[in-house]
Amino acid sequence: MRNNKGGFDEMQRERRGNVGNQMFMVMVYTLLIDCSLYGFGVRWLNYPANVMVIMMACLGIYLVRLIATNAYLPSNAQTRKITIPLIIAIVGSAVLAIAAMNLFGGYLPQATENSEDNSAMVLFIVSAVSLIAAAIVAAIKRANNRHEEDD
Repeated sequence: MRNNKGGFDEMQRERRGNVGNQMFMVMVYTLLIDCSLYGFGVRWLNYPANVMVIMMACLGIYLVRLIATNAYLPSNAQTRKITIPLIIAIVGSAVLAIAAMNLFGGYLPQATENSEDNSAMVLFIVSAVSLIAAAIVAAIKRANNRHEEDD
């Protein structure tokens, strides 16, 4: 099989395209259902948050499916070591989160006390669950690949 510029072989490109098309259709129909329910008076989240939750959920499912079908990374990139950059990214994210909490910590409770809108928490939960699911699938795939290499 030939590799293209991104390093994906033909089968990976086909899988990515199939999964992407399916998830786009799911997202469009879910948004249409949400708009219809909104028209009938059913409001599960305020306007921008409901669209964001649907998009994040579809993106999370898309990532999980790409990882599960081995179409997330090019075949030549799957053998590279990514441990050190991953650790640097996690530590950097933690440092930035702590710095942001220290910097804006005094302002956040005042802004959320008067509001009964829980959209931010729903967005956080959906994105966290999607990322955790993608990480679990990636770990399972990595473990399966190690067992296949040992045989």
